[in-house]
Amino acid sequence: MPSKYTPQLSMWREDLYKGIYSRSERLSSNKKLRFYNDDYCELSRRTSGMGYGSYLVYALLGFMLFFCFFAFSFFFFDIFSIICHPDTDEQIESIIFSTAFCFCTFVFFCFFATLLNYSIFAPKDCPIRLNRKTGKVYIYDYILLNLSTKGLFTSPFFRVTKPVQKEFNWQDIQAVLTSMAAPVSTGGMIRSYVIRCVVCKPDTTEMVEHFCLTADSSLSYDEWMWINSYMAFSDGNLDVTTFEKDNVPGKAIIWKPEYDEKAKVSSMEEYQSVAARYSN
Repeated sequence: MPSKYTPQLSMWREDLYKGIYSRSERLSSNKKLRFYNDDYCELSRRTSGMGYGSYLVYALLGFMLFFCFFAFSFFFFDIFSIICHPDTDEQIESIIFSTAFCFCTFVFFCFFATLLNYSIFAPKDCPIRLNRKTGKVYIYDYILLNLSTKGLFTSPFFRVTKPVQKEFNWQDIQAVLTSMAAPVSTGGMIRSYVIRCVVCKPDTTEMVEHFCLTADSSLSYDEWMWINSYMAFSDGNLDVTTFEKDNVPGKAIIWKPEYDEKAKVSSMEEYQSVAARYSN
């Protein structure tokens, strides 16, 4: 049975229930809770691939960048020399070959530069804030949130970590589970799971936006269940232990002043006052 949300996300597995899952079972935020009070909370959306990373990978990417730059320079100089001193038909073939190689090395240079920039300069985190007094949700993303997005190929390498912040209504947000499996050399399959929040047009199942809530190698609904209870003011069984994650490399998380203020208000009246002030 396909998802009821259209258009359907690739690798869809199931649509998730939205509502209170339990009033007695202890619900964990899976060590993602950064801040909690009666007005709003903030949860990390950091994945395992966004930590310190491997310095060996950084060095390898740097070496590949240097190699691509050297190869591009060598063949570009070769093309220039042939054009300045044309002689035989074989040199025409050499120009075609060198031009094709220059193009390929330029593409690879941009690709590796993008990966290196992402690995070193991505924001420390990509948190989500939820204000239950106003029913508003705020997400902190950047263009290249993960290496499977089209941002890797459509954005210049130096812009892929540019922060992108958005505001949504909680009532318009649903969730779906997606999964991907890949075979391993020793036999069997390795599977990863992603809970994606889909933002629909009000009172419809037509999706207009979606974003990643959590990704893991094991099946877990912890964060989604915790958020549902929090937004429904069902705090009795919530684990509200907070965890700091600022001791990691990357750009500092800086919310837009408007979103920062809106996320912390205690009523719709305060929200409207903040919105009016920034709309002028």
